[in-house]
Amino acid sequence: DASERGDPPKCHPDTRIAVQDSLKAWRSDRAAGPIRLISGWAGTGKTTVAQTMAEHWAKEGQLAGSFFFSRSSEERSDT
Repeated sequence: DASERGDPPKCHPDTRIAVQDSLKAWRSDRAAGPIRLISGWAGTGKTTVAQTMAEHWAKEGQLAGSFFFSRSSEERSDT
């Protein structure tokens, strides 16, 4: 809901299913740890997958928090 952010990206239906399933399995495994790093080359869909999963967990009532950082914004480029 950041005013600086454009339309949030979302996975098209039936895409990135294995990645989404992996994240859902991680989320339901309490021994897996509270943080999951999503890494990869620029443009491979990390933000899209993260946005899709955040929306999924928000609908399920399981989203504790979501953060948006932007290197081009002085107010959003540092934790």
